[in-house]
Amino acid sequence: MNKLIAISVTITCSLLLLFCIHEDAEAQILDDLVTNPDDITFGAGFTRGTSTGFLENAESGLTGQIFYTFTEEFRGGVDFTYYLIGERELRANELNVNVHYFVRNRNNLTLYGLGGINISNTSGSDELWREQREVGDPNTRKLGLNLGGGLDVRVGDVLIFGEPKLTLLGGSQFAFTGGVRYTI
Repeated sequence: MNKLIAISVTITCSLLLLFCIHEDAEAQILDDLVTNPDDITFGAGFTRGTSTGFLENAESGLTGQIFYTFTEEFRGGVDFTYYLIGERELRANELNVNVHYFVRNRNNLTLYGLGGINISNTSGSDELWREQREVGDPNTRKLGLNLGGGLDVRVGDVLIFGEPKLTLLGGSQFAFTGGVRYTI
């Protein structure tokens, strides 16, 4: 629990720092923006979560996402992660609806804070295994709140991104996603 509190404080302080160093959006030149208003960005990545699934183990997953840029400062979208659970007959996934606030969005670099909603699902079907392990019903759905940040670096036509995120309330966990995004 102390680790979760430390992660929460670290992310909160990082977001506050990012917002404090925010450069005036009026000074941004549209041609230098990494992501422009009305851009659609889709991507794929690899996620590592600290407390995933029914048994709350650290697990890895594959993530797909799509975002729409509303203004020079905001984009919103959804991502879906399917976790590659190592336990028998267990499955976990999550759907996130997030909004990104750009602290910096130019010269091939985007820094952003994020907030949103998380819906996590776990399921399993092996009754005998559950009885032997003395665990309850793994079929659960939890609702949580996302807090985090991220970084996009433009390399040619591709954005390479990294995104640490803390999910609070229902399915509490810290996850890091890294991958690539394409803008159309």
